[in-house]
Amino acid sequence: MAKKKAGVTPPSSGEYLSMREDMFKKLGTKVSFGEDIDDTKLDSISTGSFKLDWALGTPLVEGSINELYGTEQTGKTTLALEAAASAIKMGKPVFFFDLERKLRESSLNMIKGLGGDARKLFTRIRPDTGEEAVDLVHDCIMDFPGCFIIFDSVSAMMPEVEGAESATKQTMGKVAKLCWTMVRKNLGPTERNRCCILFISHISPKLNPYQTGDNKKGGKAISNLASQIIKLKRTSSDILKDSKGNPYGQMTQCEIIKNNMARPFRKVTVPLIWGKGIDKALDLAQLARDLSVVEYKNGWYLTSYGAEEGDVKRMREADFLEVLRTDKEYRAKVVEEVKELLG
Repeated sequence: MAKKKAGVTPPSSGEYLSMREDMFKKLGTKVSFGEDIDDTKLDSISTGSFKLDWALGTPLVEGSINELYGTEQTGKTTLALEAAASAIKMGKPVFFFDLERKLRESSLNMIKGLGGDARKLFTRIRPDTGEEAVDLVHDCIMDFPGCFIIFDSVSAMMPEVEGAESATKQTMGKVAKLCWTMVRKNLGPTERNRCCILFISHISPKLNPYQTGDNKKGGKAISNLASQIIKLKRTSSDILKDSKGNPYGQMTQCEIIKNNMARPFRKVTVPLIWGKGIDKALDLAQLARDLSVVEYKNGWYLTSYGAEEGDVKRMREADFLEVLRTDKEYRAKVVEEVKELLG
């Protein structure tokens, strides 16, 4: 009969603690022990919307890769620039990869409104090829720890082979391969250097009528490794108009497709003003109304603002929004009550 091999005796708890210290000395920052794993120590970058931040739970966390996608004219770049303004407020450098060549002076109103040296923390980068973009993203992550990178957009990436070959030659799958290279190359450095990347993607037409789900040019590389994915959608009925009937903005539906930080599949609508960004007063008012922080009946906001003690004052939406914009003390009070209910 074959002789049974003796099993390995597991280490005691004291021996294990000594062994893991040796592991830490060997591998350094690549090792995190159980008591050191605490995501609450990581900063998060606000999207600029109270409602979207609530839907995400913890928005755009340091060390994560995220994705924002939708059809054209849904406010993807506007929402990304609002997040950039939030990052600049935190003192983070922002790198905007403008592969679509659409970013103009008029697009930066939310950053210009910060004043001071805010513009100096914002850098626009316009690479010529997809390969150059991949290398520049990696350079930004390695040279500027804690930075916020916006990649606009994956669909505009042009691999070198497409520029060199004839337009008649098929180059299918090249963008998807570049995306796989980019996320795998930058996933580890992004986490270690506590950077945050927001990729912007477009929904492409479906060539296969039986295909399910959304089709994006970059494939599933970013979606598979992203921590949070937001899908934007707009319908013609969501246009915002002034008292004269002139359109000035839109309500964009944001659906959380994937969320590693909180519960996914929440849907919220965010008011976007063309050329200006998120209407934060309307965004806060709608959330306060939904949470019953401020009572709303038949088109009137019922609030204690400006009323005698124990009384309630009725205000039209335009008047209530003006109060939120001008009275910082009352706005802070509403924000505090909202945050208290959201936990």
